[in-house]
Amino acid sequence: MWAIPMDIAPRFSGSASGLMNTGSAPAAIVSPLVFGHVIDKTGDWTLPFLGTIGLLLIGAMLVFWMTPDEELPGQGLTVPLAAKAAKL
Repeated sequence: MWAIPMDIAPRFSGSASGLMNTGSAPAAIVSPLVFGHVIDKTGDWTLPFLGTIGLLLIGAMLVFWMTPDEELPGQGLTVPLAAKAAKL
């Protein structure tokens, strides 16, 4: 998982890794609560897993809209930190 940000955003892999880590922590906290709530309300253990499969399928479909080869708007306006350090 940690190699994916380097593929998606090589110049900003640290920020992408941080966003990924920030998103995974709340998901790890909330998902057991949601699973338990759905099972308590319905008595069916299949529904939470079907919801998880649905989220995974949505994620797999969203991958096709990712364009890691295109630059972000305004990306060329900043001077890389290494270039600033080289001038010192």
